[in-house]
Amino acid sequence: MVPVFEMSEAGRDDFELLDAWCEGDTQAGDALVRRYYGALLRFFELRVAAAEDLAQRTVLAIVEQRHRFRGDASFRTYLFSVARRVLIQQLKADEHAARMSQFDAPQSARRTSLSMLFARKQEQQLVLVALATLPEQAQTLLVLHYWERLTSREIAEVLDVPTSTVTTRLSRARRALATAVEALTVQGASTAVLDELDGWTRSLASMTEEAAGVDDLIARIQASLGLAPRTPG
Repeated sequence: MVPVFEMSEAGRDDFELLDAWCEGDTQAGDALVRRYYGALLRFFELRVAAAEDLAQRTVLAIVEQRHRFRGDASFRTYLFSVARRVLIQQLKADEHAARMSQFDAPQSARRTSLSMLFARKQEQQLVLVALATLPEQAQTLLVLHYWERLTSREIAEVLDVPTSTVTTRLSRARRALATAVEALTVQGASTAVLDELDGWTRSLASMTEEAAGVDDLIARIQASLGLAPRTPG
């Protein structure tokens, strides 16, 4: 049976929950994090190892910087705008650490643990490995388009570029993904993926919908904000 307080939070929109959380309502924060936890993990796990840490940093930034939001975008585009900034910061830090340690991993060896954990079919694993070889910008475009189903206009808001630029870059990213998949098929993977590449890429959206760890993440975020969990009365 779903607790009454969870049912009541489910009917509130994202910014209502965010504003209530900023005022100390931990139940609102709990509901908001659960609503977007899977999406944030999907966004980060393809590119970095510390996906949960980056998800936490993203949510904290949204709460702490709420007063800076102009209200000219949806919550989802606001969320992914912040998430991408967090991602870029982490990728730069990783590159710096690699240079300092004189470690230069080949592009093809980038994060593929997501495929081992969540991809249920060989075709899904193939698409994930191919995605991992693409540059960050192409990955972000494809993730937001296929997995989060954002429109070109919404993606433009996330990236802060014209919609026409997104259309052009998305077309290039699709071609780059197809080329990466084709290169892997030469090595023996299923060529059927190329025939239904859009479908297989989109099918990966459910891979972290029910990922474990959300309770721990919520607890850490609430603690970082200095808020104690509130039990339903």
